[in-house]
Amino acid sequence: MTDGHHNRVLRVSLDGEITELITFDNIVPTGLAVWGNKVYMAEAGPVPHLPETGRIVSFRTKSPAPAVVAAGARLLVDVEFGRGRSLYALSQGVFRNGDPAGAPAMPNTGSLVKVNGDRFSVVVDGLNQPTSLEIIGNAAYVVTLGGEIWKIDQVSGPPYGVSR
Repeated sequence: MTDGHHNRVLRVSLDGEITELITFDNIVPTGLAVWGNKVYMAEAGPVPHLPETGRIVSFRTKSPAPAVVAAGARLLVDVEFGRGRSLYALSQGVFRNGDPAGAPAMPNTGSLVKVNGDRFSVVVDGLNQPTSLEIIGNAAYVVTLGGEIWKIDQVSGPPYGVSR
């Protein structure tokens, strides 16, 4: 689990024991996805959450040394695998300069992005303050800060369809 306030990832055992797996500098770890013994983690980056600080890193649970997978998306809040091990991330959007740390992005500036090499390509933009992502089959389900659930069809390729 991530602890964004203290910039760390915690391991929770089945019996409830909590240990610190890895600690970072000021990067604000958010969402996690796991493939085998490798953890993929979204980083919001420090305030003001610029695109160059929004990235996905990966590390192994036995020897946590993070490696950058992709970078270039604002205020990343989640990461998930889709079909064919495609990796997607959820960008909450544009952070308003002058807002306090922890404030949400501006409305309707969020996006679903796909890892394309070491960068991101936009799948769908204009999302309203998305907070969580789940991909099932060829559909992405996005939870917004306001509590709505949006469904994005055909995540792996056009035509994309967004419904609430």
